[in-house]
Amino acid sequence: MENRLAWESLRLRRIHRDPPGFFARELPSTNDALKSLVLASEPEPLTSLLCGRQTRGRGRPGHVWSSVRGDLAMSLWIPKKPPGNDLPLSLYVAGACLLALSEVPGIRWKYPNDLCREFPKAGDPESEPSVGKLGGILVEPLRQEGILRGHVAGIGINLAGNRPRLSLAAEALPVASVAPTSLTPLSLSRRIVMALRSLLAGGDDPLRACLERHLLWRGRWVVYTEEGEEGGSPRSRLGRVAGLSTEGWLKVEDPEGRLHLLPPHVRTLRLFEKTGGGDG
Repeated sequence: MENRLAWESLRLRRIHRDPPGFFARELPSTNDALKSLVLASEPEPLTSLLCGRQTRGRGRPGHVWSSVRGDLAMSLWIPKKPPGNDLPLSLYVAGACLLALSEVPGIRWKYPNDLCREFPKAGDPESEPSVGKLGGILVEPLRQEGILRGHVAGIGINLAGNRPRLSLAAEALPVASVAPTSLTPLSLSRRIVMALRSLLAGGDDPLRACLERHLLWRGRWVVYTEEGEEGGSPRSRLGRVAGLSTEGWLKVEDPEGRLHLLPPHVRTLRLFEKTGGGDG
């Protein structure tokens, strides 16, 4: 009853019918609100919830993401993956976002959950491209009385044109200056939902091809942080991005030529910046 009352108090407007989509003017978190709907009712698969402004959205790992008017802040209800879809669900959501943003020049996927754009540095087109973060994805399990009901996928994309144009992967970059003018939060949300429906129906192979095509820093040296053994301190490692494994983990090759697989919870993946001579 508490979940139903919380959901009914949101004053939602229906914006899509198949699958259903709803809109609220302002929410603390679209993920939390959609979880309330699921616990209060039986929404259709891929039911979506958007809001005009999100004030306490969650990022990864534990970061707060607040949107402004004109950004896309949405969540999707995914009760289960069809048989034969073995890649992590977060990768399916990332692939759907990439397909929906295919008209944005230089759109890239930063493993595991970031959407970015590569663009030449002003006045120095031959140098390493700058990278701006366009958005991110957070997939959370939903359990009821200890039983997994499914997952809620939160998506935040910087669509508004009044954001500062900042480079480097940690900063936000707007889509508005490079995307078609028809790309609004409502139209983009619909694209994402339909792309995800198609990917889930198509199995792992089309998704893997999409992710490989848009993988950020392929063939380049990166620094990543992995957890220390037996509770030890995290350690930084160097590796060259080599693609995705069959399980959807990032493959990196270390300086000795050994291949490592980075799980979806890998931390602080960033481009290696050379400070001296050598080949990498």
